[in-house]
Amino acid sequence: MRRELGAVVLAAGRGERLGGPVPKAYVPLAGKPLLLHSLEKFARFPPLCEIVLVIHPEDEERFRTQVEPRIPLPAHVEFKRVYGGEHRQDSALAGVRAASSEWVAVHDAARPFFSLDLLEALWEAVREHRAALPVLPVEESLHELGPGEERLLRPVDRSRLLRAQTPQCFERRLLADALREARRRGERFTDEAGAVLAYGGVSPFCVSGEEWNLKITTRWDLEAAEAWVQAGLLPLDSLLPDA
Repeated sequence: MRRELGAVVLAAGRGERLGGPVPKAYVPLAGKPLLLHSLEKFARFPPLCEIVLVIHPEDEERFRTQVEPRIPLPAHVEFKRVYGGEHRQDSALAGVRAASSEWVAVHDAARPFFSLDLLEALWEAVREHRAALPVLPVEESLHELGPGEERLLRPVDRSRLLRAQTPQCFERRLLADALREARRRGERFTDEAGAVLAYGGVSPFCVSGEEWNLKITTRWDLEAAEAWVQAGLLPLDSLLPDA
């Protein structure tokens, strides 16, 4: 089998800002655990050859009973499950190490609304540029806070600033080397593109992101997303036609 694209889905976080007794990746959205929406979507992407799900060790039983029986895997897609680490970056490295594909798409399980059209654009870009991520412009006014006080110091030019989303796609060895080097130096990044930019010697290529590719972080996010899904305002299905 040709080893093409693997998906590394990060679902090991505790979701403290969301609150409640259930870890964020397992809270229900539209009748399914949140992380299942991303797994279903990746499973429908033709170039995909494997999915690596990164979970917290304490969620093993929850995963086996609530998620594993419902993952719709095509015959050509291999599924792996590994445990994450203390920080997001540790979980990403664990997932990338477990993958065997030439390319990987690293994704936050808390973003269920990305489209397969976006994944297709990233897949095309990463094979040319070795690293690619979806971004959106910053539209709000930005200001820098003064030191030790609740007063503004200066406005910040937003024209060169971007909001990063996931999935983020990379040549797997490039990303693994960058994450290992970041760990060796004791530095943490909030996403994989930052590690590759710092230690991979590659400037990731920017693909237009999607406004509806929201990240579920707070209880308000979850309740709003549920309402928008029920109203037909947020897509949970793919925008690519079935083969």
